[in-house]
Amino acid sequence: MPAPIVITLVYLIGLGIVYPALPFQALDLGASPLQVSLILVTDTAVVLVLSTFMGRLSDKIGRRSVTCLALATAPVAYLMMAYADSLAWLFAARALAGVSNAAIPVIQALMADCTCDKSRVRGMANVNSAFAIAFIIGPILGREWLLGPGGDDYRSGALGGAAFAVMALVLAVFLLREIRLPTVGERLPTPGKGRGLGALILSPLCLGPIAVMAVLAFAYAAMETTLGLWSSRMLSWRASDVALGFMFAGMAALFSLWVLIPFLCRRLGEEPVAAGAALAMGLGMSLFVLWPSDGVIAVALMLLGGGIATSLSCLQALLSKAAPASIQGTALGLNHAILSVARILGPVWGGFALGSLGSGWPYVSGAALALLALLLMAWIYRPRPAPSEG
Repeated sequence: MPAPIVITLVYLIGLGIVYPALPFQALDLGASPLQVSLILVTDTAVVLVLSTFMGRLSDKIGRRSVTCLALATAPVAYLMMAYADSLAWLFAARALAGVSNAAIPVIQALMADCTCDKSRVRGMANVNSAFAIAFIIGPILGREWLLGPGGDDYRSGALGGAAFAVMALVLAVFLLREIRLPTVGERLPTPGKGRGLGALILSPLCLGPIAVMAVLAFAYAAMETTLGLWSSRMLSWRASDVALGFMFAGMAALFSLWVLIPFLCRRLGEEPVAAGAALAMGLGMSLFVLWPSDGVIAVALMLLGGGIATSLSCLQALLSKAAPASIQGTALGLNHAILSVARILGPVWGGFALGSLGSGWPYVSGAALALLALLLMAWIYRPRPAPSEG
């Protein structure tokens, strides 16, 4: 397994330990439901602010240095979380954790540096598979060992997260190697000049996949955060049933990342595979409304888990191949920032739609957004006439 993937996996296992317990720790510190929601998105908001900057910085000084600097903040964030005795400290801990989370697009850029166009999608899929594995292993470690019998030993859980963060930092220092560094005297493109950030935003082959990923991430986030309440109302599911459903989604994501993407992308290419994944997500969303039963919703969650993992990996690879090599970090950092916006706004829309418009609205809108993503891909990757000679 490549070093960047190992480092990402180890780092995310720590996050997987503490994240499920975070709402309960906040409640024990006196948080209101709104404050719990704000704590859960605090790190995402920091990623939104920093990821483009971190990506561009990695284009200038190298991926290894930026990754190590970002990961160095994670142990401190977990220690703050372990000893937090007020909501203010917990908010501060999550904000600092956002700095380390901004290392993810830099690692994606590193994978882009060390893969050719043909294997780019597998590199992105491997980074995304680390998320799925970590959020299976992390909660198991937390539930079975670190959080105690009552599941409320938050200090031990956060200290466990800190241990994994330290391991990730040590691995990054000793294992990461710089694949591409700007040569002496090289001038990186600046926004608005040549192939800089302004040109990137205006290019359909760069802006297009970013927009499609944002639409699909928005729809998935709305589903993810409303599943518990929806399933309780419609199917009488308990927390353990919801956890099992998400495990099905995670298993489908891993199957897609490890089996379907290498097989299908080699034969068909990333564009049709991403389109098929968006279609699968639209079908999964529709099943919530058309056929709400235990078995069918389990299938719907597998379609959604596999669909979002496949579409993001393919579109990240397409974005990486469309962006000039000198601004890989900038492009992937910008993408990560826009995905952060989608992952903040998606739950807001999902909660509003479920509470004010009706139980099926988060999923009706999700199906419509998947169709929109499909239409966008058909337009972005439509056949273009070859340029005429001369």
